[in-house]
Amino acid sequence: MPSASAPPDVPTGHPPGFWFFFWGEFAERCSYYGMRAILAKYMIDKLGVAEGDAGTFMSLFIAACYFFPLLGGYIADNFLGKYWTIVGFSVPYVVAQFLVGMEDKYIVFMSLVLLAMGSGVIKPNISTLMGLTYDQQRPGQDQLRTSAFSWFYMAINIGAWLSQMAMPLLRNKYGYQVAFLFPAGLMAMALVIFALGKRFYGKERIERKVVTAPGTQPPDGRTITGLPVVYKAVTPEEKQSDFKLKMETLSRIGLLFLTVMFFWAIFDQSASTWIFFADTYMDCTLFGIPAPADAIQSFNALFIIILVPISVFLFKSLDRAGMRVKATQKLALGFILTGLSMAIMSVAGSLAGAKQEMLKVTTAEGVLVLPKADASDLSKVSGTAKVGTDVPVSATDFAFDEKKKKLSFTNGTIALKNGQVLTVSSGHLVTTALPDAAGLTAGGVAEPLLKSGEELKSIKPDSKDRATLESIGWVKPEERVTVWWQVFAYLIITVAEILISVTGLELAFVAAPKTMKSFVTGCWLAVVGLANLVINAPITQLYQYMTPSAYFAMLGGAMVVVIVVFIPIAAQFNRAMLRMKEAEDAAKAAEGNTEAV
Repeated sequence: MPSASAPPDVPTGHPPGFWFFFWGEFAERCSYYGMRAILAKYMIDKLGVAEGDAGTFMSLFIAACYFFPLLGGYIADNFLGKYWTIVGFSVPYVVAQFLVGMEDKYIVFMSLVLLAMGSGVIKPNISTLMGLTYDQQRPGQDQLRTSAFSWFYMAINIGAWLSQMAMPLLRNKYGYQVAFLFPAGLMAMALVIFALGKRFYGKERIERKVVTAPGTQPPDGRTITGLPVVYKAVTPEEKQSDFKLKMETLSRIGLLFLTVMFFWAIFDQSASTWIFFADTYMDCTLFGIPAPADAIQSFNALFIIILVPISVFLFKSLDRAGMRVKATQKLALGFILTGLSMAIMSVAGSLAGAKQEMLKVTTAEGVLVLPKADASDLSKVSGTAKVGTDVPVSATDFAFDEKKKKLSFTNGTIALKNGQVLTVSSGHLVTTALPDAAGLTAGGVAEPLLKSGEELKSIKPDSKDRATLESIGWVKPEERVTVWWQVFAYLIITVAEILISVTGLELAFVAAPKTMKSFVTGCWLAVVGLANLVINAPITQLYQYMTPSAYFAMLGGAMVVVIVVFIPIAAQFNRAMLRMKEAEDAAKAAEGNTEAV
């Protein structure tokens, strides 16, 4: 519904460009979150990265994704414009999506840099271009723009939900390389959709202030992308005043943004420590169907899809009733719920059993989890030596892969404690005389996870097949907690995300002067990068040294401190925004009086 200040002849529905923004962002976010869904386990499984280091690398990657918006906002505001900046940086983004599945550390890390650059540069510009489109084509309709930002955010999460569900399943069925082709194709689709909508977007121009002598007006020009460049002559005093305005804007929102940093530090661990916790300590069975641990994060996107329409309706209704909820009130409630989600995770960690160091034997036929000798060092095993005194695995051609931290062999045996002998031939577990699950357990196998039926029949032997052994952390199945604990935590933190992220994204647009909207939006996104660089990169290393209960309780305690600090910051921000609105109203009144004269 248009606001009271909307001109009567302006259409009240969303402009056509909205749908290109919606579907383009849907495909791009589907691509990004799909790749990110399996990235942590990909680094562990295929690149040989330790669990703690994988968490740190994930944090650094996410940090880069959210620091590049500063560059993207600057380039768009000063040189290329928003549309051509998005299109130009989407090309290396597409290329990187195809390269990330190559199992080479150097290629993967180079691809991650390109992915972070592409994703980061696109972020501040697409939302700002959408805001610009609404300001031009639907002037005065603030609530319509607010709804657009909410639906835009839901497009992100529809894409995220689909890809986060699909990617782990594609990975399990076809392997990592094939799975990564799915987000690559989606990114190419996103580029095409966005490019096709150009004529429906807001008209851009670049404004540059130039210090010149009084009475001198530099001629207007154009950028290399054809956008008009409007030069405005200013005095040194005016230039200084403009700089002061920008600093006042950053100081007004800076402290607010820094408190939000702690929310993002907790939320973004869903791509690392939340997965590690579910993989080891939880029974990931949903509705009777085993689910990959990294697919559980899709509940966040699913809850967004369900709850965003409810939040749009709720806040619209409150607004119509004259009970407009302040942005700072939404943020405060979001912080409280974030702390609650960590309390839920901490309780789940306290109910789970203790982690043990075990040995995982993997073949195409499935996985066997075996007890591991305390003294066994996989990197020192060679020839026909056994892995350890209580793990009687022997082979004729043991080889340790330093990169992947895995021991492999093609032909060997596994002697169980009840006298049974399992044979590995040409890298495959011989299943013709394999005992059932109960028989394997009686023989000392802690957890048999072998394929059966049609899955076994579909296995095609390859001359490169090898059985692998690796050390893992393991909890007894009967001591694992239900994954519904994590689903509940996702529900709570998703409500917090809607309150914080949607509010902050629009707040960054509204609180910024016209000449620096992309930059301020980039600053909002850079807060996420700061959270992952300053907090998550070092903090996630602690996960491997602490119990999950203590670790998540520590994060919850941090949010209590943030809430206390936020109260005076919010009061100061509200006063500053009120002064800014009064100044804008006074300027409009003065302009109206001048026109009347």
